[in-house]
Amino acid sequence: MRITLVTPLAALVALVGLVPLVLLVLGRNRLKELCAQLRLEPPETRSLLTGAAAFVVLSGLLGLAAAQPVLATHSALEGRADAEAYFVFDVSRSMGARVVGGPTRLDRAREDAKAIRAQLPDLPVGVASLTDRLLPHLFPSVSVNAFDATLDESLAIDRPTSSLPYGNSLGTKVGALQDLTIGRYFDGTAKRRVAVLLTDGETLPNDLSTLGEFLKEGGIRVLFLRYWNPTERVYDDKGNRNPAYVPDPDAEATFDAAAKSLGAQVFEPGQTAEAAAAVKELAGAGPLVPRQRELDSRLLTPYVLLVALVPLTYLLARRDARKWLAAARSRRRTAAQAG
Repeated sequence: MRITLVTPLAALVALVGLVPLVLLVLGRNRLKELCAQLRLEPPETRSLLTGAAAFVVLSGLLGLAAAQPVLATHSALEGRADAEAYFVFDVSRSMGARVVGGPTRLDRAREDAKAIRAQLPDLPVGVASLTDRLLPHLFPSVSVNAFDATLDESLAIDRPTSSLPYGNSLGTKVGALQDLTIGRYFDGTAKRRVAVLLTDGETLPNDLSTLGEFLKEGGIRVLFLRYWNPTERVYDDKGNRNPAYVPDPDAEATFDAAAKSLGAQVFEPGQTAEAAAAVKELAGAGPLVPRQRELDSRLLTPYVLLVALVPLTYLLARRDARKWLAAARSRRRTAAQAG
């Protein structure tokens, strides 16, 4: 467990509190001199000291809050020693298609993937993107935080850009999944290997005939989530439709035939519980071993500001409190004299 400061220099704001404190001390000295000349009793020192102490505490807490303290903790994570999975995301241009005002196919795939991943806490999961080639973004990890961050920060439409000739309406080659075997994406100790492809299914037929052989050689089982609707179109940020994209109805038959030849289940958007169950079935059961350490962090600024309310309330209310106490004493004196 460790506390670190995100913006340590911002703590210097606490020094601003020294200015009114110095003025308060100087004013107190002058008041003493004036009371001595007028032969009056100066105000109680205790009141001044408690007010100054509250002000110092308040300034210190505000400075600490400005520095943004963060509590960092490390926890050991266990995961399967004999199984790994990859979530492969189609990031071709067609995955930017959507209905007007709705999320893109890739956005929906992200949300479904997070929901599925949350149901696989012990399974090391990696992330890769697919256009006409495969690109790894995260090697298998049991960290859900790393998985979610990769999806949010690393995946984007047409990044990397497909190397197919410009203007080709189909920028995806599902057959490129063979790179999972060729590129040795999975660790050698992983005997059970699962690939989850999230795609719209608009694929070129290249390498589909040999894909099954490569996946069998690598011991990789696959399942698909398909995001496709003939009414979806690609729009720019201003809502203008891109006329270059039109859903390809022929690609549906090509994709279905590929899934059948691979013996892969195909799930619809939102079927996250069913997809997670299918991954668990393919991964089976196995021993757990320490895989890595997870870093968790919590911003403490809200709690520091909450504590700062205590000296602030005291400073704001002490004058009224003194008046209330003085009035109470006066009432008691009056009652005593009347008695």
